[in-house]
Amino acid sequence: MPHSAPAHKADQSCSSQRHLLRSQRTRDLLLDHMYRLALEKDYGEITVQDLLDRSGVARSTFYAHFRDKEDLIAAGYEIIGMPTTRVTEVQGDEREVLDVSTWLFGATERHAALTTSFFSGEGQRVVLAHLENILVVQVREHYRKQGMYSPAHLRDEVAVRSFVGALLGLWLWWVRHDYPGSAQDMTEAFDSLMNNGQWPAPGAPPE
Repeated sequence: MPHSAPAHKADQSCSSQRHLLRSQRTRDLLLDHMYRLALEKDYGEITVQDLLDRSGVARSTFYAHFRDKEDLIAAGYEIIGMPTTRVTEVQGDEREVLDVSTWLFGATERHAALTTSFFSGEGQRVVLAHLENILVVQVREHYRKQGMYSPAHLRDEVAVRSFVGALLGLWLWWVRHDYPGSAQDMTEAFDSLMNNGQWPAPGAPPE
């Protein structure tokens, strides 16, 4: 007998779910081996063939998921998750802010060796472009929810880009100078300056 409509849809749903799970396992496997290789040798020396040899993934499967190894790196940021919000005092008033500084500095500190490796070559450009895109989208949407952003207002987009540019500039300096100060130091200093226009107290972050 032919499948009833609900049963047919259920079969399709199960098949789709299995496909998504297989796809995610493949992506996770490739990312895991990319990270392992990045800890063993310079990022620029890692080839797609290295990844295939280590992971056992077929070349056709790799290119079904990623354009190149830089695309694989960019996908790795999905694992970190997205920034959360928190309530803090801004210019004397309580306000919900997007905690992007904690998200960025904290995740980088946990994976410092990997970040340093990726910044040793051409991967830097891809990492920066992907981070900028994530941050712009997240900050813009947060401002919109707070009634602080309209696509029709140039100043609103300038505010988004200025915030993201300042955060990425500080983050890039921190990475390139071998992490002078903890993630918490950097977060507190950045938030103090950006939210309230106040310089950090003397000695924080350490020189």
